[in-house]
Amino acid sequence: MRTMSRGMIAAALLLLAIGATPPLHAQVQWNVGDVFVAIGGGQYNVYSNTGALRATIADGTGSGATAGCAFDSAYRLFTTNFSNTDIVRFAIDNAHPIAQTIPGGATSGFRQSESVAFDGHGNFYVGYAATSSSASGGGLELYNHNGVLQDSFSPTTENRGVDWIDVASDGHTIFYTSEGRKIFKFDTASSASSVYVDLSTVSGGTNGKLFAIRILPPGNGAGGVLVADQKNIKRVNVVGGAAAIVQTYHVGSQSDWEALNLDPNGTSFWAGDATTHNFYRFNISTGNVEVGPINTNASLGGLCVDGAFNAAQLSPFPTPATQTFTLTPTTGSGGSNTVFFTSPITGTRFTATLANLTNNATVTLRDSLVDPSVAQSDPTVFSLSPGTVAATVAGSIPCDQVLPGLAGFPDTCEVFEFEASPNSGFSDQNFEIDKSTAVTEAIPNLRFIRNLDEDITDGVVKTPLIGTKRPGLCVFTVNQQTSNSAFEVCGDAFSSPAAGTAFSKNKTASIAFKFKVSPTGACPNGASPTNLLPLLVIARVLPLDPSTGTTPAPEPVTPIIVAGNSGGLPLFILSGNTWQLQVKTTNMPAGFTYIATMIDLTSTVPSISATFNLK
Repeated sequence: MRTMSRGMIAAALLLLAIGATPPLHAQVQWNVGDVFVAIGGGQYNVYSNTGALRATIADGTGSGATAGCAFDSAYRLFTTNFSNTDIVRFAIDNAHPIAQTIPGGATSGFRQSESVAFDGHGNFYVGYAATSSSASGGGLELYNHNGVLQDSFSPTTENRGVDWIDVASDGHTIFYTSEGRKIFKFDTASSASSVYVDLSTVSGGTNGKLFAIRILPPGNGAGGVLVADQKNIKRVNVVGGAAAIVQTYHVGSQSDWEALNLDPNGTSFWAGDATTHNFYRFNISTGNVEVGPINTNASLGGLCVDGAFNAAQLSPFPTPATQTFTLTPTTGSGGSNTVFFTSPITGTRFTATLANLTNNATVTLRDSLVDPSVAQSDPTVFSLSPGTVAATVAGSIPCDQVLPGLAGFPDTCEVFEFEASPNSGFSDQNFEIDKSTAVTEAIPNLRFIRNLDEDITDGVVKTPLIGTKRPGLCVFTVNQQTSNSAFEVCGDAFSSPAAGTAFSKNKTASIAFKFKVSPTGACPNGASPTNLLPLLVIARVLPLDPSTGTTPAPEPVTPIIVAGNSGGLPLFILSGNTWQLQVKTTNMPAGFTYIATMIDLTSTVPSISATFNLK
């Protein structure tokens, strides 16, 4: 599907942020393999990988021809609006709000943004068909992941500008077309231009205009490219120093093939006709049509596929790992509602439990390493706690590079993409991310981020990150929230209760949680800042399932009942020089271990936690 403290703490650091508004959990989830087709009017249709229409999304412009699109390595969608020269980034969350609109060509004067492609290091290139003064001659722009322009280029063009682009495995060589007969190469590092192939010199390749292009493995041109060539799609390569048409693809009466993109299955591609508005999935090897025709009932200006990363996105990192699990209800004779996955890339352990599962479900988990800029959280992050209210916390939280670094992959971050099918028949998805048992790590203030815009941390014991969410597609990353080094939690822990404390369970039982904050070096009596927002969250550790030998992911306690004020938020109150909160155990079953964590929503002090038992 779209968090740790000073020293090696043996207790849990927990955050369940303060709830999400309903729009964050509505509409249709996007899955790897979904096809996004530009239909004009500032819109894209979203289709399943089998061709079923799932949704229509709008880029916020309200008008204009839409064109090429692409997904970054953390599954965020970037689209282009050809008419308005915009690049639009959508959030991953189920409501898929627009996260950013970038006015393309604002500095360079390029117009008509037509295609977008990523370089594997978080940056993206945009190809433009025209300039502000001409219907041709448009160029190329480079943006960082935050949408800030880094550079612009004016490579050689033919009939139009730098229309359709793809980025080679080196991250800086651009393959592109210009509605002529040539496929160009442009090295943005050296500004050197060259011609990859000139189809006007090849038998059967002298007529038409070249549009969308995709580089085939190994991603440097040696394996050839696919290109939409109006009357058909061509697989083109350089053989013996000369251009060669290796294979052609065509079906029906289509004669205006312009849109093209690879499928994440690695064996197929999608292509669409801009006149008939039909699109299809072809097998690359056999040329057979696997899906289609599908008609958009509108225009067709481009298409992209969720999870179909290009060579530049994949080449700097180990091959992503994918695993599929079958889950069954745990009632009756056995069954398992828990996924337990150990990353072959980093050794990180990922556990997911579909709580109260009532039907069989298939879970697919994808694990990949990405550039740190890609796994950084969105600028606005929602803090999520079921049953409470919505809040936002400081965003742009950097991803944690420690665990991948310890596994031998420095300067990278890990992304988990999780899908459950059907996305129903369970009440919650509870998650836990833990380090390899071979790794020792002291973690300063980690956050468990879902879909790059929701902080769902609700527990950390030593190093596991625990979170929960409502059903839907999830992309998970571990991120590193800052804190103010001028202040510290005295003893890096609660003063009450002590970790491992046992409580007797009865209807009137309550637990007093207390801690002190002082200027660094002034504990325990230094004056605490008064503007903290310390939130308490509690998770229940579940026992091992004897039928499967797996331990479910911990589940949050919700609501947390504040003593004397059952409807109040579990926020600590400063009394004297001590932050205090008394919580009732009424809704906590006896016989379990619990993890209680304070997290400061102002990010002034790191999280602290303690474990306790009810008996």
